[in-house]
Amino acid sequence: MVSVFRVALGRCSCTDPQPSYVRQLVCRELTRRLSELREKRVSELAQLPQYAETVESIEGREVTFETIRESFAGAESIVVVRAFSNSWSRPNWISLSGVGHMFADGFILRGDGTKETAADEHMWGYR
Repeated sequence: MVSVFRVALGRCSCTDPQPSYVRQLVCRELTRRLSELREKRVSELAQLPQYAETVESIEGREVTFETIRESFAGAESIVVVRAFSNSWSRPNWISLSGVGHMFADGFILRGDGTKETAADEHMWGYR
């Protein structure tokens, strides 16, 4: 969901409470995927593609899940899981590629193999 023009309303993080049941389900799935990635060994994470996309149906809505692994200054890499679903009902994401609900959370993989939650300042480029 790359877009030159985009406006994110709020943090777009699943760590924040979500008002609707569908958004809660999307965040639950995003969090599950992120936890699964965090449990992987460093060697497995190094084998992740830089970008992967899957589309799933949640409560009848098409949700795109993206997994992103990129080099990160001062660390091995940053791993991000991002979710997007089209909606005109109280969207938190407006871009040329779509309007709807977008969430992104991730972690930083350090050179020594430790993993830490990516702070908001590191996540803005993905939200």
